[in-house]
Amino acid sequence: MPHVLASVVIGATLATAAPSLAGEPIAVMPKGKSIFEAYDPDAKAGTNVSGATCFDDGSCILIADEMIAMQSIKLNLGGTSPSYRAGRTYGLMFGDRCTDITQTKNCKEVDLEAIARKGRDIFVSGSMGNRSRSGKRANDRWFLARFSLGKSGKPLTGSLTVQSKRSLLKQMFVGHAVIAPLLELPLQCGGVNIEGLTVIGDQLFFGLRSPADLINGRAYIIQSSETVLAAKRKSDVEPTKLHSLTFRNASGKPIRNTGIRALETLGDRLLIATADAGVSAPSSASRLKDIKERCAAVPGGARLPNVAGKRPLVPRIWIWDPASQADPIEIVRLGGPYADEKLEGLAVLGNPSSKNKKVDLLLTIDGQNDVPALALLKGLKLQY
Repeated sequence: MPHVLASVVIGATLATAAPSLAGEPIAVMPKGKSIFEAYDPDAKAGTNVSGATCFDDGSCILIADEMIAMQSIKLNLGGTSPSYRAGRTYGLMFGDRCTDITQTKNCKEVDLEAIARKGRDIFVSGSMGNRSRSGKRANDRWFLARFSLGKSGKPLTGSLTVQSKRSLLKQMFVGHAVIAPLLELPLQCGGVNIEGLTVIGDQLFFGLRSPADLINGRAYIIQSSETVLAAKRKSDVEPTKLHSLTFRNASGKPIRNTGIRALETLGDRLLIATADAGVSAPSSASRLKDIKERCAAVPGGARLPNVAGKRPLVPRIWIWDPASQADPIEIVRLGGPYADEKLEGLAVLGNPSSKNKKVDLLLTIDGQNDVPALALLKGLKLQY
């Protein structure tokens, strides 16, 4: 039977007597070196954190959308000031120079946008989209990988599997009429762009920022067997399932321009972070005109421009049962300074499994303006 969420309380950050869902996270600060300092002298990757996955012991792995930037951290959530210590990096698995993102000729720009885990197995995905600024095709971003970690956090020898054949990864999308025509189009024109990944059993769930049905508040998840990692031919790629989700406000009205920005597993359900599907509103009329003209060159492109409104959507987190036909249910929207930031990753902390158990979430913020890259949303209580 599908779960039904009856109510949600966020510790002291939510009013328990009202239907308000606004919650303000707590900043998580470094003890010692900041994340991704090892990847380049300016720590550029630390301003582009795109995802996280965490283990029950409080250790986590973060990714950034710069080359193949991956790093472990150890959280300390005691007291009123949560913190972390930066740990080992993982880029060397993918090439000798992949721990230095300034070495652009020696390390692929896979645009890591999503990370998930199943036990000690770690999955990471590139965006499988075009270059963000130029809109040009980018083969490197068609990237999916899996590796296993020992209890010490060290990758197990021989555990790395990489699927980077664009022709094979495209097979996950080509069978879906709403997605296939938008493969390898710019994000500005509604092109495919992955920003979320999670796993249940042997099934991978890819959350799409784009394309999205902008008018009707509808976004998409592609469900694929993890056997795609080992595929050698197109015929090896098993058929995938397309989930079409409508995100509605409290009055039941679809929230326009919604795209998926992160996924996480919670038992047999998914937590989903949403925000704008489109690129940020251009700073000038000429830039907007350029986007419209670029998209108009695509068949049917007059309806494609994928641009956020002048006021960005507030990041929201939802819960959804992939076995049901029900819409996702909103459980929190970020408040305070986080309402204007880009939420791009979330990870469940601990091992919540019983009803009414509180859930803590680690959040990652990309391109931060007024907040650090990591935040803690504490005491999310699900009653279902």
